Amino acid sequence: MGHKLDRIMYEVSVVYIALPVFIFLAGWLRLVVAIPVCAVFLISLYFMLKNRPEQIAWHLTKANRRVIIVSLIILAVWVFFSGQGGFSFQNNDYNYRNAIFHDLIEKSWPVIYPYSLQNAATAASAAGTPSTAILTYYIAFWLPGALVGKLFGWYAANAFLYFWSLLGVTLIVYYLFRTLRNVSIWSVVILIFFSGMDIVGYLFMSKGKLPGPIDHIEWWSGLQYSSNTTLLFWVFNQTITIWLAILLIMNLKNSRSLFFMYAMLLLHGPFPFLGMLPIVLWKAYQGYPLAVRRNSKQAADAKGRKTELPNAFLVFILWFWNGIRRALTFENLAGGISVLVIVYLYLSKNASGSIYGINKWSPNYVSFIVFEAGLYLLFLFAEHRKNPLYWICIGSLLLIPVFIVGTSQDFCMRVSIPALFMTMIMIQQVLLGRTKKDNTQVNIRIEPEKAYTITENGSNEPEQNVIVDEQNTESAAERFRYTLTDREKKFVRCILIAFLIIGSVVPLQEMTRSVVYTLPAYPVTKSAMVSLGKALQDSSNQSILKAGTSILMQSQYPITVADSVKTLASDGSALGNFRGQTKDNLFYEYLARQ
Repeated sequence: MGHKLDRIMYEVSVVYIALPVFIFLAGWLRLVVAIPVCAVFLISLYFMLKNRPEQIAWHLTKANRRVIIVSLIILAVWVFFSGQGGFSFQNNDYNYRNAIFHDLIEKSWPVIYPYSLQNAATAASAAGTPSTAILTYYIAFWLPGALVGKLFGWYAANAFLYFWSLLGVTLIVYYLFRTLRNVSIWSVVILIFFSGMDIVGYLFMSKGKLPGPIDHIEWWSGLQYSSNTTLLFWVFNQTITIWLAILLIMNLKNSRSLFFMYAMLLLHGPFPFLGMLPIVLWKAYQGYPLAVRRNSKQAADAKGRKTELPNAFLVFILWFWNGIRRALTFENLAGGISVLVIVYLYLSKNASGSIYGINKWSPNYVSFIVFEAGLYLLFLFAEHRKNPLYWICIGSLLLIPVFIVGTSQDFCMRVSIPALFMTMIMIQQVLLGRTKKDNTQVNIRIEPEKAYTITENGSNEPEQNVIVDEQNTESAAERFRYTLTDREKKFVRCILIAFLIIGSVVPLQEMTRSVVYTLPAYPVTKSAMVSLGKALQDSSNQSILKAGTSILMQSQYPITVADSVKTLASDGSALGNFRGQTKDNLFYEYLARQ
């Protein structure tokens, strides 16, 4: 049963990432292109589904099952208050996200916008002609819901969007449990409340003035690294699939399907796609230099004499070539390249990508890095100093604010999604992760008979009853001289927990804002607000009286669906962000269904 569950969850996760891309290929391309491309895609998907991670044996106790049930309830509430589905307050960005969703449901694919005479002049600047433009945006996340909407209407589409998001975060939590080798409710709590310590920077910039409970304070420095809850509540379309893909990459046993999966992420968001690149390269080249060093030492021990390490240049050449060779599979070459080229051509006429360069210098850059991620990474050093992903996070988060694409800080906010999520994973590994020694007594373990390693000649062959632990390949004499004692490890954990508690202010503000504006929209909760407000107004305490008055006022202003735009066809100001030229557009002229 444990093996079957793990297999099913992997297959559902892969289909979750692939289904929107397949819908795009089948719905946007002309038949003569769509048929062979979709055939290649499905064959590649089949190979990826067969290339499962190492088998996991789950042994769930009653306590574990209770944790899973509680986790599902918490996730359902989290997604509910994110605004997806239109059941709760939606932030301002939803006006355009709902417009895109409307157009995907109500218009033919590909979505083309004819313009009336009054906005033809505006349209000409972005569309190349005064009559048409094409929707050119990262639309993958909406496509399954849009397909449901075409069949059953707007409300069914929104209900499905909520289900689709909930399914995504459920898969994410499953793979967090899998990665940590631990089923813990605290893993879900950290996922929801992980954030930089914006409140510290805000208090410093405001000279001690406290923010309101529903304020959005993440712009305190002029830059922004968004919290997990902020990402879900504002840019879920660029977030959920990327988080899931990171965890899948960490659990894949090889790189046979790596590039194919990576290519599919471009339609989910080009900014997080770019942020994923270092992680993908890490996976493609994972382990090889360590394997060479380990095998050389083993050979030396066996012969009883010292053996020199291979020439550094030859090791680099072998390392570089074997990373490529291991990825030369049908799904990576045929599937990955075809998807990448088609999606790139589709997105290439988005006007916002034509504005790029070096970001203006922020005097708050240092404090921004320190409070958003630097302190976390500092206290992760002792546990993760040998982990390449740790240094990838440091390098990425230091460099990302230096660049800008478009007219706002979207590059900083969205390219950072993978590195920030990886930082959160490393924190969870320190606080909740099980060691290999612990795994014999807990509810999850890796089946050893299918473990893989990389041999000195670069092959990726199975070795019976061997599990490679790359972080423990060095001898005791070579270990970092500042090895932490148990007491020091406990201190580090306490510090990380304190940082997480401080950072939780931003997620709490996001959720409080949603709750405050959502409750008056439902008769039962509105009635409760009115009753509570009147009861508090009877108090002689001025603070309580004011709170009652505030609750009564708020009960009259429900805000749920942000749906004022309806369609991008009526909004000339959105041309550069969401629509592109039809003139000299290779995708539109040669690939798109007419």
